[in-house]
Amino acid sequence: MSFQQIRGYCDRPNVRPSETLDFFLSSPTPGDCVTSLVRLVHGDRNPAGPGYKEEAIPSALDAQQTVGTQFTQVGAYVEVADTANQLDGATGLSLHLHLWSTTPGKRQGVISRWSESARAGWALLIDDGHLVLSVSDGTHASHVRLPQALFPEVWYSVVARIDVAGGTLKLSQVATINSVNSRFGPMVNLDSDGTASAPLAAPPGTPAVPLLMAGLAENSSASRPRVVALFNGKLDTPRLYGRALSDAEVATLHAGDTGPAPLAHWDFAAGTTRRGIPTDEVREVSGRELHGLCINQPDRGMTGWNWDGLEEHFVHCPEQYGALWFHEDSLDDCRWERSLRLTIPADLPSGCYALKLTQADKTDRVPFFVVPPQGTATARIAVVMPTFSYLAYANSQVLLNAATGQSVMGVLTTLDDLDIELNLTPAWGRSTYDYHVDGRGVQYSTWRRPILNLRPDYRHEFGSVWQFPADLHLIDWLTVKGFAFDVITDHDLQAEGASVLKRYAVVISPSHAEYASSQMLDAYEQYFANGGRGMYLGANGFYWITSQHPAKPWMIEVRKGETGDQAWRGRPGELFHSTTGERGGLWRMRARAPQKLWATGYTAHGLDVSASYHQMPDARDPRVAFIFEGIAADEIIGKFGLVNQSAAGLEMDRIDYTLGTPPNTLLLASSYGHSASAMLVPEDQYFAYPGITGRDNPLVRSDIAYATTRHGGAVFSTSSMAWCGSLSHGDYANNVSRMTENVLRRFAADGPVDEVV
Repeated sequence: MSFQQIRGYCDRPNVRPSETLDFFLSSPTPGDCVTSLVRLVHGDRNPAGPGYKEEAIPSALDAQQTVGTQFTQVGAYVEVADTANQLDGATGLSLHLHLWSTTPGKRQGVISRWSESARAGWALLIDDGHLVLSVSDGTHASHVRLPQALFPEVWYSVVARIDVAGGTLKLSQVATINSVNSRFGPMVNLDSDGTASAPLAAPPGTPAVPLLMAGLAENSSASRPRVVALFNGKLDTPRLYGRALSDAEVATLHAGDTGPAPLAHWDFAAGTTRRGIPTDEVREVSGRELHGLCINQPDRGMTGWNWDGLEEHFVHCPEQYGALWFHEDSLDDCRWERSLRLTIPADLPSGCYALKLTQADKTDRVPFFVVPPQGTATARIAVVMPTFSYLAYANSQVLLNAATGQSVMGVLTTLDDLDIELNLTPAWGRSTYDYHVDGRGVQYSTWRRPILNLRPDYRHEFGSVWQFPADLHLIDWLTVKGFAFDVITDHDLQAEGASVLKRYAVVISPSHAEYASSQMLDAYEQYFANGGRGMYLGANGFYWITSQHPAKPWMIEVRKGETGDQAWRGRPGELFHSTTGERGGLWRMRARAPQKLWATGYTAHGLDVSASYHQMPDARDPRVAFIFEGIAADEIIGKFGLVNQSAAGLEMDRIDYTLGTPPNTLLLASSYGHSASAMLVPEDQYFAYPGITGRDNPLVRSDIAYATTRHGGAVFSTSSMAWCGSLSHGDYANNVSRMTENVLRRFAADGPVDEVV
């Protein structure tokens, strides 16, 4: 089941008035659908709240469209377009590469010029754990199979030979284990080296397909063939020779020498710069310029067969990082045909919008964000929609393992139709919280696919709204309260830096801006240092180092480091981002803890129940009297809400002066009494010990913090992902709403917020 109902996506998250936005639609039931434009206001269907809200916007999208079924090629591979047939192997061919397989039990193409439909060409395969070389002219087929099985995650030198004159096929593999490059060390006798030969019935045919690395072409009729039998694992330094090499030459290659001059040599590390590997190109370095193209973003900057563990940054030692890691379920772009194009009306206000699709009784909404015209602001307030974080969580299936999810989160896992569809539809891709089929953590995420958990009414697997649906709590509150505001995105900060923020009197970060780039941190830091004002109404923000692909801005990269609240962990030597060359992991581990920007930073998660805030002595400081206007000194703040019944929960932040909280920060309120399922973050656990839960650890809390900055600026942080879920309680008349409004009106006003404390 690839498609459950009509689905769509757009080409990028942010668009300005008068610009065009492309939409891509597909349905398992070809036919007509109705399209329209809607403004998204509130997505949470919790009956205790204001309910679902959207507003129809008359536009050119009000139409009936014909929709067909579109194909998505999933899985990473390299394509080499050999239109002149320089690599046909008609008179003989040899292949040498290094191979590190993660799922050797599956049938997989390693490198091939082969058509599955025509059963013609040549292909090096893995079949049921063994390497196989197959050759066919479409009628006469020959095969040679090594009797020794491949061990998973072990590097092998592999040579395949097609000797047309001698009428033989030959195949050999030699394990090239050192102390660090494979699952096992040199002391283990794998007994997996081997050679084999077989008669050759006929020279290989030359099907009209490209040479492929990490897969087999299913057919020879399409301009880009569908690729099957996709490979899981690493390939390094493939070389082709235009003849059958001698046994002595093969021995030289297995020994690690370069051997004779090749017909073609693909160096996966070529093009590495100080800023990473900015392209999908795979360079062919023999001089024939038979360059390849990466499809669906194989992992780059990976340790190769000769990595010795002495250098952990691929840009400093590219010759030891010559591997690409392929996954059969990678995706960088669904590559559907465009279904329709919208020119954003010049007078359309900045905000959260969606293309609404209706076919029979099925509906889908494709969200996007209209930002102000280039170089302008249309309001004094900006909400920064955390589109990098939306991408990091896009189509997350981390809690579909219900037993694990329940034990980690302390809540029952709840699944709806969208979760089932994600599980049944590999074409929708995975999130950076998931694993690839072969066990590698997913480190790239793309906007160009249907993202089902970005739909405005989606509820996360633990029963609460999360990310974009949670951020609509704030959008609804601003709308009801009558605040004029612009919507901007992480993608705008990435492209324009502080210049986009300085147009506003105050910027608001909503519920969960967890993933941030260095450009984004720089933008906020410069903005605050020059008198900007910020309201941080979430938690666990600005936590994971994130980068944007320089050639594909719809993609981000995340490499989980050696600590943090994480679903997976990067392997040794593979912590640096291929897209930028910077070290991945936590910003805290690169001396840029969130406390330096927002006065608070991530401290705990507790997804079962939320708590409320108790005012601290600093709340009586006369400099913050405006924050507590209309709130009694003995009021408990936020003992209500749509997110687990209170305002302090899900994930929480704390003041920590040792991590960079400004010394003039005032602690206005703090939560306590969290449950045993509320856990201290791993980076604060230096030993395994009891006492890390909300029942007994004082670091498990949310802090409401206020700090003034240079030139009349200030930051206000509520440090909880549940805060915005309490804004609408009591018809928007409550102390969470009142405090937020007090701060926002003061921050949006002219003049300095306060004298520097």
